[in-house]
Amino acid sequence: MYEPTHEPDPVRRRDRGLLRVGSTTRRTASAATAAALLLGAGYAHVLPSVSSLASDAVEHSSGDHQRSQAPANAPGSTTQQPQTTSGAS
Repeated sequence: MYEPTHEPDPVRRRDRGLLRVGSTTRRTASAATAAALLLGAGYAHVLPSVSSLASDAVEHSSGDHQRSQAPANAPGSTTQQPQTTSGAS
């Protein structure tokens, strides 16, 4: 793989080292991106109910707003006087 060379020129050694680090960084970033995409696709395939729940929510929010229902227990009227509470003692 890597064979250390004993070059007398420190600039060339530095340049080779930078190239080696750069290629390793690119390979690592590519592998991480591919792994993230594969995991995302796998989770999306395993959890299909999440996408169906999201589509149901969109359908309900964009559905008919004409069918408004009255609340089950409408507030009733009372014969008591209103009460107020003050913070003074």
